[in-house]
Amino acid sequence: MNEHRDASNRLTFDFDRIESRSYSKITKAVVSHFKLVPDNKLTEGLDEIFQDYKSGDSVVGLEWDNWSGYIVNAKNTKSEQLVKEIAAFINENYEKST
Repeated sequence: MNEHRDASNRLTFDFDRIESRSYSKITKAVVSHFKLVPDNKLTEGLDEIFQDYKSGDSVVGLEWDNWSGYIVNAKNTKSEQLVKEIAAFINENYEKST
């Protein structure tokens, strides 16, 4: 698990060992566990998959690309704590098993 700020200064965690085939499984578990609702449509490309989700005023991106692996990022400052909790959940449940 790598923690950093992206070019837009958003808090971001990436899991470079998680492959694209795990995106749906992990995302479904995160959405269920944290009771998130979609904020936009799922986008799937050749080298990327991403969708934003909301919980109250918090908006998070649950993404995958072939450079960074699975990515969780805070779309606004209110979501930084939620992003930390989601990253810990993924780290505990999926990072070591992929």
